[in-house]
Amino acid sequence: MVELSNFAEEFLDEILEVLWVQLEEGGRESVSRQDIVVGSVPVQEEPIKVLEKKGLVRVSGDQVQLTDTGFEEARRTIRRHRLSERMFLDIFDIKEEEIEEVACRFEHMLIRPELEEKICELLGHPRSCPHDRFIPVGECCPRAQIRVDQKVVPKSNLRQGETGAIAYVHTGDSERLKKLMALGILPGEWVTLQRRYPSFVFTVGQSRYAVDQGMADAIYVKRSESST
Repeated sequence: MVELSNFAEEFLDEILEVLWVQLEEGGRESVSRQDIVVGSVPVQEEPIKVLEKKGLVRVSGDQVQLTDTGFEEARRTIRRHRLSERMFLDIFDIKEEEIEEVACRFEHMLIRPELEEKICELLGHPRSCPHDRFIPVGECCPRAQIRVDQKVVPKSNLRQGETGAIAYVHTGDSERLKKLMALGILPGEWVTLQRRYPSFVFTVGQSRYAVDQGMADAIYVKRSESST
């Protein structure tokens, strides 16, 4: 009998990730056991049995298939991993050839949904990872889209003297993103646009900053109720 405690949750998550990627790339509903490889090591029968006992996979002969529960668990794991890759490339300039290993270690720290959402908001709800693979949508993403459609606009759209709360920062430029973070431009902070020309001058708390059009366009803010 296989004991669940014999395998770390991180290892089981990695198997689910492999299954997801195999299905994603091959467009198949099941994966052959011999194609389930974590790192460079083929996964043995025992951890597959553990996943089966947990109701995450279904095994039929040589084929392994994600159950509905397993699919959702794999989706969350893939989302955390790809968000981690995006963060380490865009914010910390980790080399692309190194981000896979770093993201694998970090993704398990994103178990708390609120932390995952904060990172997603900070990155502007990215659609793809650095390898151009789709990042599964989180609960925060459709909420952000609704806000964008209704009240969230680039900071450059604010009127002089208008105030708004930063919703997210949307830029594919890591240097620009890091500069904005250094200025305290983070989701939830309130900004007031003081002047629009010749540069965009705004305050965050007691600090006053000036940015160009590109920087202002990258900062999305939710207008205060009194402004709408």
